[in-house]
Amino acid sequence: MKAGNLNHANLVQASEFIARLNSLPQCHIGYLGTSQDDILHSLEEMNSDAESAAFIVWEDGAIAGFLGVDADLNKGTAELWGPFVQENEIMRLLWEKALHYFEGNLHSYFLFADTANHTAAEFASRNGFKLQSAHTFMELKGYPSIDLIDVSLLPPRCHSEFIHLHDTVFPHTYYSGKEIIGRVNDDHKVYASGDADGLNGYLYAEYNREEKEGSIEFIGVNSSKRNKGIGRKLLDMAVHDLFVNAGAASIKLCVGTTNEKALFLYKKAGFKVERALSFYKLNIWE
Repeated sequence: MKAGNLNHANLVQASEFIARLNSLPQCHIGYLGTSQDDILHSLEEMNSDAESAAFIVWEDGAIAGFLGVDADLNKGTAELWGPFVQENEIMRLLWEKALHYFEGNLHSYFLFADTANHTAAEFASRNGFKLQSAHTFMELKGYPSIDLIDVSLLPPRCHSEFIHLHDTVFPHTYYSGKEIIGRVNDDHKVYASGDADGLNGYLYAEYNREEKEGSIEFIGVNSSKRNKGIGRKLLDMAVHDLFVNAGAASIKLCVGTTNEKALFLYKKAGFKVERALSFYKLNIWE
């Protein structure tokens, strides 16, 4: 058994290994897809990223374990792509190499794994990760409606109002309101609903042209305007724009498993449950 780092020479072999395992619920990690082509593309990006690294264990010339660390040194955080292993000893070796490699540079590690992935749950428990939340992934394919729906995008004059609303509804999430405004372009849109009182709610969605895939990232409604159908109006607006105007083949989203109102909203709009995942976090400087 020997260990090493991901490099250009073993990208294809690593993508084959991960694709085989990530298609299984009991091995699935949420940060990666299930097709080998998608995984290979992700590994190529990681291999060219000076901040990130991945570690491999071989046995008898074949890959027996993989752990990627998609790091953001500026924030001091990283997403774990894995561990993809079957043996505890290999799991321990990969984790030790990762911790040593990033020692002093990262303070938080995130792990996103299928609820059926007991290996990841055991890894998290053994190494001090804490379960933060559970999420349900949903997908909508096809769009039968041909009705025209007016699309209202967030105007610049409402940027400050949007930032306040987003940061209030989703404090400490992966994109702040200011970061979302900085991402807005033809494929990253903030849909808005407002009246004389101002901004009532918004939906932030992204579109991947290469994959023809849309993703609903956030829906936020002002607390004083809830239960008035604003969330469904925003969802219909975004779905129509992504399918009809952008040409999406599917739309995906992630929602908290305990958020029954949101689950009901998405199911009513035609979204189907694809997968349930658990989110773990390790703070190593506590």
